[in-house]
Amino acid sequence: MPEQSETEVLIVGAGPVGLALGVDLLRRGVSVRIIDRDPTHHPHSKSLALWPRALESFHRMGLVEPLLERSLTVGALKYYLGGRVIRVGFGSLDGSRYRYPVTLPQSATEEVLRQGFADAGGKVEYGTEFVSFTQDSDGVRAVLLADGQEAEARARYLVGCDGAHSTVRRSLGVAFEGATYPQQFLVADGVWETPLAQNETHYFMDPSGILVVTSLPEGKARVFLGLREEVPEEQLAETARRLARSRCTVPIRAVGELQTGIFRIHRRMADRFRVGRVLLAGDAAHIHSPAGAQGLNTGLEDAGSLAWRLAGIQRGGLAPDTLEEWDRERRHTAAAVVADSDRQTRMWTLSGWRRSLRDIALEGAARAGVLDRFVAPRQAQLSLSYPGDGSRTGKLHSGMRLPDVPLEGRADRTWLHDTVTLDAPVLLLFAADNRLPERLESTRTAARRLLSEGRGTAPKYQKAVLLSARIPESNSQDLGIDEVNDPGADIHRRFGVRTPCAVEVRPDATVGAVFEIA
Repeated sequence: MPEQSETEVLIVGAGPVGLALGVDLLRRGVSVRIIDRDPTHHPHSKSLALWPRALESFHRMGLVEPLLERSLTVGALKYYLGGRVIRVGFGSLDGSRYRYPVTLPQSATEEVLRQGFADAGGKVEYGTEFVSFTQDSDGVRAVLLADGQEAEARARYLVGCDGAHSTVRRSLGVAFEGATYPQQFLVADGVWETPLAQNETHYFMDPSGILVVTSLPEGKARVFLGLREEVPEEQLAETARRLARSRCTVPIRAVGELQTGIFRIHRRMADRFRVGRVLLAGDAAHIHSPAGAQGLNTGLEDAGSLAWRLAGIQRGGLAPDTLEEWDRERRHTAAAVVADSDRQTRMWTLSGWRRSLRDIALEGAARAGVLDRFVAPRQAQLSLSYPGDGSRTGKLHSGMRLPDVPLEGRADRTWLHDTVTLDAPVLLLFAADNRLPERLESTRTAARRLLSEGRGTAPKYQKAVLLSARIPESNSQDLGIDEVNDPGADIHRRFGVRTPCAVEVRPDATVGAVFEIA
């Protein structure tokens, strides 16, 4: 069997998760191969919505602008409960420069990522199938099949991003446990003529079943319907038209041809996301209901939190056991997302007195502001956290996503994430010197000491960012300390910081640890 050239990371699957991982690794200097058994990319679109946290990932990859150019902003979700309407708005979302989710066909998302991968020097190997693998302490040997010929490829790591029916997962022997919902669902993409607001997603909780209308760019929309009976394939379009009209409380009419599909939904999760040098991400690791539009977003987070770790291992800055942390954290998040989407799906299908109770509870939560304050940030994945080590100060604690805020003290008006989400962990220091000027110098001293720890072959921190209310303007210091003016200590107050402290910020914007400084 001929042996192909060695690469550092072999990715199986050229969907959005595999492509995002490939882009992120290439931009960090890690050699990558992406293979996909299909002869070319397909035009079908499964996922539509990208939430603010996913948009931040695209920003870090340098791909957010072409993505936004192809997308439609969503300002709110609306739930129609008979004659009542409940609105969940995203205008109050805080802690990200991207205040709203967007919708676009998955094919458009993949197009942006494929171009980003090509621009970084990568080329997707379509028509190449993953067959099997073996691994040892040095790497992975994978058997690939292309043009009827088998070849052996070596890689330091293998990542399965090959979907719910993952060949990589099956080869690992990893269980994929869960359940299938009894209902069938129908989707119909096309031009739908309706007075419904285009910048909102509409949920009609009809007794006969759910209807979801999600607008797309170019005047199109996706209609998603719950079914109670089998529908022949040749009747899918007409069934979509009929059920949409009967369940929608305002006029809706399909104009022209519809792209339709029928499917069942599942909730399943791999019991491990990592076995040695082989890892699972995206649908290969977890699948769940489309309720809440979390699937693609969770997979992109899998990729983003894995890329910097693999790059750190390959460059000698991180120990391989950081992948155990990745496995633990991503399984924690996936379990939370699967549970959330399951609750929403069950909420869709309630009947009788349970349906009435649901409607009363939703109305009460809306009046109390609970939906805007808690549900919207949860949907946007801005409030999802890892378990962490328990360290905290003010509103900051280990495992949380560090909120992004504008840096008013910078002449270029950059945001906090621009200074702290780099290729390796960064120290973010708060001088808490608004009323005690002497704290600035002691915080500088602490920054120099912390940066010097572990120096030599692999510094622990790439640099330090020091926030101070006392320096007249932002400036850079020796030893990798970037001092940023925090006028009036606004960022300190935003995070509830009152005493000097240091925060370890990982490249995926996660707070690794919080500790006080003398």
